[in-house]
Amino acid sequence: MPAIGQGATTSTHGIALSIIGLCNVTTVDYWTARTDFLADLRFTRGAAVGTCAGYASDLKLWGEWLDELNRDWRDCSHVQVEQWVGWQTRERKIKAHIIARRVSCLSSFYKWAQKRSLVQSDPVYLADKPKRPQRLPIWLERDEQARLQAVAAEIENLPDNLHGNARQRILDARRRHGVLFALIQHSGLRISEALGLKVKDVRMTNHVAKSVRVVGKGNKERIVPLPVVFGAAFGLWVADRPKEAHVFAKAPGEGPPSPKAVRLYLRRLVERAEIDKRVTPHKLRHTYATRLLESGAQLVDIQALLGHVSISTTQIYTHVTEERMADVVSKL
Repeated sequence: MPAIGQGATTSTHGIALSIIGLCNVTTVDYWTARTDFLADLRFTRGAAVGTCAGYASDLKLWGEWLDELNRDWRDCSHVQVEQWVGWQTRERKIKAHIIARRVSCLSSFYKWAQKRSLVQSDPVYLADKPKRPQRLPIWLERDEQARLQAVAAEIENLPDNLHGNARQRILDARRRHGVLFALIQHSGLRISEALGLKVKDVRMTNHVAKSVRVVGKGNKERIVPLPVVFGAAFGLWVADRPKEAHVFAKAPGEGPPSPKAVRLYLRRLVERAEIDKRVTPHKLRHTYATRLLESGAQLVDIQALLGHVSISTTQIYTHVTEERMADVVSKL
């Protein structure tokens, strides 16, 4: 057993180290740290605007919750994180997959803060986290794709009282959306990627569009080849347009429509096609992946084409393989 003096020396030394550690933590209020983190996420890591908006919303919720408790964000442990999760579940009835996303966002924020000596530890690390439920993707069957394509091609059934430029604008909008939805189903592009395409991003050979160059999440570039039949039609769409023009510009010299407007238009087409599913542009992306898997593509190929960072994200499409195996077994 150490002498009393030795124990006191050790204890004093430990306290001194703790004080030094605390002194090394930079004092920054939560909302300033949040602003700096979001700036780093957007401009250093190249995250998409939509991603940053989601992070901003999730971190705002955490900050407001801490303010209500009069709690310092630097002095939180796994206990507070678990209380926050429980509060969302009980009081706000938030679904598990949304809470799981928010906890992941909070973890990224605290890891960032820890690296910059704004906090001593990451309170999310030891917290019991809600499990993200496994959800099967929604996709269109081939007959549903055909019905959607048919109603999208009906561009002439306009009201008789439309005259002049109004009629032409509506015709242009219908054609534009028809080509847009066809592109997503033949390339798997995200809606933001498709709307951001410029003519210079389309590789043409003998008036046929062979592939598109896409800058996706994390500012990562990928080349997506196009099927020959669709490539011929898409080549006609971009022909004679300026290289710097947006492929889906609302008018010469203008930008593309907003994702919100596109989703609303698709919803109307789905209703007219009598498809009893909640179809969004992202579901058309799921449809593309499903068709690829049905054609024998490997998950690693689909991962590259879709621009997924992790193969685990692509594994949600294994439902197609399971259905194929079930069909084989049913014939025994």
